[in-house]
Amino acid sequence: MKTMFALIILCFLVTACSSSYVVTSTSSSDESSVLEFNEFAEGKEAEIILRDYVVNTATNVYLSADSLYWFNPETKLKTSVVKSEIREVMFTDMWLGGLEGAGIGFLSGGVPGLLFGATTAGLVEVEEGGWIVAWSLIGGVGGALIGFPIGLIIGHTNEYEFENSQQIENNNK
Repeated sequence: MKTMFALIILCFLVTACSSSYVVTSTSSSDESSVLEFNEFAEGKEAEIILRDYVVNTATNVYLSADSLYWFNPETKLKTSVVKSEIREVMFTDMWLGGLEGAGIGFLSGGVPGLLFGATTAGLVEVEEGGWIVAWSLIGGVGGALIGFPIGLIIGHTNEYEFENSQQIENNNK
């Protein structure tokens, strides 16, 4: 049982939750507009990954119609680059990641606890179903306590990609 629990926890160590968006000048259901991107980016730190895989740490990120502007805290310079040179912009929210980790941990610990409680329910004289609920709560809380710090470390990532005019031309062909 301990081995199974350790394997489940190990599987969740290497997974992370993320959201991906494509930014266009106009918004549809699966895409994000420039205005929505700027509202989301306001006051957040980001990682900007360029086409040549150069990673920049940025604050005060602002997107215009054709360029992305940001302040680089390492060099203390304001920088800009055209959208076609950007691979993606990533924002990581560690608190949301912690909550997601706690939720996933609660479920992944609660299910084995439920199974363990179901197998030991007839061994001790207690109110019907009492041990099943107790073991699933114990497993769930244990999983949440393990999942929360893992989620804090990994975080929830919001990834933004930019649709440039060359991509639009290729999609229309």
